Amino acid sequence: MVQVNSDRLTVRLKFRKTGSLQYVSHLDLVRTMHKIIIRAKLPLYYSEGFNPKPKMVFAAPLSIGTESLAEFMDLRLSEYVDPTLVMERLNSNMTSEMQITEAYYPTAKFTDLKWMTYSISIKTAGACLEYAHKCRDILLSDSVEVTKNTKSGEKSVDIRSLIKSVASDFDGEYMTLRAVLSADQSAFLNPELIIKVLREKAGILADPDLTREYYSIMRISAHNGDMTEFR
Repeated sequence: MVQVNSDRLTVRLKFRKTGSLQYVSHLDLVRTMHKIIIRAKLPLYYSEGFNPKPKMVFAAPLSIGTESLAEFMDLRLSEYVDPTLVMERLNSNMTSEMQITEAYYPTAKFTDLKWMTYSISIKTAGACLEYAHKCRDILLSDSVEVTKNTKSGEKSVDIRSLIKSVASDFDGEYMTLRAVLSADQSAFLNPELIIKVLREKAGILADPDLTREYYSIMRISAHNGDMTEFR
């Protein structure tokens, strides 16, 4: 239960970031959200120092080019406010491409977030159900090696343990992969690496003409370690 007399309360905001906002970097998102929060005139708890700022923390930041229906931000308030009112004030200062879909006082920590589900749509030459199944099977192989850029340079790593499940389908035009990937803070798997693996091992997206072959990624849900809904 929320202690309404607490002088430090953190409200969790679940929001979507879609459309053209997929091209907004995480740093720009932080700056934008900062301005939105100020305009919403909420009773904010500010950090100390020469440049006080509202206390806000994001979970599993997105890479540029990925849309999401499951973004999370914790915002600290200086006094209790009904979460419905928090959501209304913030949404009135947002566009349709970014809206708060849930607001609540959480009991779970961001460290409880372990998995994210993504829908990956691929338009590529030769697309069919069998090709989609081939992509799925590659990702569920015993080993899935991919080259990653690290602080010490490029390194080949096996990401198989970071892939919980993959389902594949074809709608007559697009191959779709529904992949559950690690969102653990110490082992986060960027879904762009899934595309990289499939370029190298399945030959998808070989045409450089982006009007003929392209893909999109949508984060659709978040889960605890036992795959229950993260909140």
